[in-house]
Amino acid sequence: MPKSGKKKNDLRGVRKETTVGLFLAGIVFIAALSVGVARFGLGAFRWGTVCLAGYFLAALLIWLIFERRGRRSGDEKLAPVMGRIMFDAVVNMGTPVFICDADERILWYNNATDALYSSKNRLYGESVKELFGVTLDEIRKGDEEGVRIACEGRVFQAKYSHIRTEDADFALILTTEITESEDLRRTMAGNEPAVCYIMIDNLSEMMQYDSELYRPAAAKIDTVLRAWADNYNGVLKEYERDKYLFLTEARVVESFIASKFDILDRVRAVKVGESSLPLTVSMGVCAVPGTFGEKERSAHAALDLALQRGGDQAVVKRGEGTEFYGGVTRSVQKRTNVQARVVSNELMSLMRAASNVIVMGHRRADFDAFGSAVGVARLAMYCGARVNIAADLANRDIVGQRRMLESEEDFIGVTVSPEAALDLLEVGTLVVMTDVSNMANVESLELARRTEKLAVIDHHRKTAEFEREPDVEYIDPSSSSACELIAEMLEQTLPRDELSAAEAGVILAGIMLDTKQFSKSTGTRTFSAAMYLRERGADPTAVRELFKESFEEYSGEARFRRNVEIYRGCCAISVAEAGAETSPVVASKAADNLIMVEGMRAAFTLMQMGDTVKISARSAGDLNVQLIMEELGGGGGFTGAAAVAEGKSIPELIDALKAAIDKYI
Repeated sequence: MPKSGKKKNDLRGVRKETTVGLFLAGIVFIAALSVGVARFGLGAFRWGTVCLAGYFLAALLIWLIFERRGRRSGDEKLAPVMGRIMFDAVVNMGTPVFICDADERILWYNNATDALYSSKNRLYGESVKELFGVTLDEIRKGDEEGVRIACEGRVFQAKYSHIRTEDADFALILTTEITESEDLRRTMAGNEPAVCYIMIDNLSEMMQYDSELYRPAAAKIDTVLRAWADNYNGVLKEYERDKYLFLTEARVVESFIASKFDILDRVRAVKVGESSLPLTVSMGVCAVPGTFGEKERSAHAALDLALQRGGDQAVVKRGEGTEFYGGVTRSVQKRTNVQARVVSNELMSLMRAASNVIVMGHRRADFDAFGSAVGVARLAMYCGARVNIAADLANRDIVGQRRMLESEEDFIGVTVSPEAALDLLEVGTLVVMTDVSNMANVESLELARRTEKLAVIDHHRKTAEFEREPDVEYIDPSSSSACELIAEMLEQTLPRDELSAAEAGVILAGIMLDTKQFSKSTGTRTFSAAMYLRERGADPTAVRELFKESFEEYSGEARFRRNVEIYRGCCAISVAEAGAETSPVVASKAADNLIMVEGMRAAFTLMQMGDTVKISARSAGDLNVQLIMEELGGGGGFTGAAAVAEGKSIPELIDALKAAIDKYI
């Protein structure tokens, strides 16, 4: 008999003999205890019981020792067998399993991993990142389901296990294939309904002088839209004049994106009459999961965003976020100011219910930001609300406007610093943002976030949705300036003598600044607003004095002219000379001058401001500089935009600017 078998039989014999002996000894002990009780009474019983309990505890301990030795003997014999079984199971597992060292290099892998990468001779020493596209740290930090990895056309869920030995630490990666479930998920996601709102932007405005052409123009666009919808097997219904609802599938939206929404170009190609301005449409698309109600609301919000960005574009809401396509034409100014009356009534209701009102523009306010803030402040005073304007008191760009208001008793002490404005914030405060809709550029971001009530009035194209929905939102990119919007609102609400001549002059300065003395971005509403302000006593001569520049500013503009690069034959890029001290206003004026050079479609000026670089962009009218500045984290309007970058040098920004121009042109 083998030695191990003999050892096992000996152990069984000893355990059996010990158990029998303990049992016989227990019987003898109980018999003796009975005789003792009969002869000596209960005292002998108590001591006998204690002894009996001790005996049985000792017997149990001896039995457990022998039982554990028996089990350990069996485990020692089965351990090599079980280890071999487990190893064979891992080697032949149907999904990849591999072990890596601390440098994320593969030390061992099973047959499934080898079969997955059959094109490679060996995987030993290969990087996990190069093979699977993720690092070990990313796998380790994954959730309970693991980290999704894709390789060789298959999809897996990878989980991390740590292996520690006496010599080193290793990582064991176990995977589960989910290729079929992922294919099914993509199929179901592609079948998900998508909702799209379509609106013809400017048909009414284009046909205002020739109404007989309205029906033919509408019919042509309707034909283009229906042919496009039929091509994608969608359902297109006109629910209101010039407004459509389009229902399709999410996979179709991917086709729209692949074609960069060529329907925008098809509509733009429609020619009606002798007008040189193209007809355009705006689209709001929702391709995110949810109920039909949620999809409809999301698509409608996307359409509003497209219109607030100037129209002629598509805004798509997907799981990855909000995407923008198109926007290559200038928006056409609306003929009526009905919306101004509606918005002013909503704003006045909020002002009357507010405990106080705080108005602010963008950082380093200009004539338009401060002038529109003054107009909102006057509206708040008319409503009987306490009001303050938050602005940088050291800003030299608005010194002239503030000086014009010195004679106005109502505005004494109204303008405060952003820090002081935070102290004025209380329950029921209404904060009004003017000439800015991008939270990153607002005078006081904390003020906008902490207030309970928020209103936004702006003429710049909206770059993204707000973190929280404003109580009043009035964004009209077709307007020349925020002061134009405010002037329309004041005309609709204020009595004739409520607006003073000085206040009217300050607001007129904002319009003149953004229209470059009424030479660009003007429409009938622009001149109508200027006429209203002139009737209220605005003095054009006094306003023009605000635009005079110092000799230092005049010299600063010349510094940009000495360092100009013409890129792609139509874009001027200029940087202020090294060591030259200048201001954003000077950089903007330099861009305005560069755009006047023959053949220039756009002009860009860059200047260093401490740790940041400011870029001013201007367009001659056929190139949307807002889209270019959005690539650099900025925004603005079609013909004027800007961006501020931190942590980047001017040469790096010039390269990024050129890449953005290449992408757009």
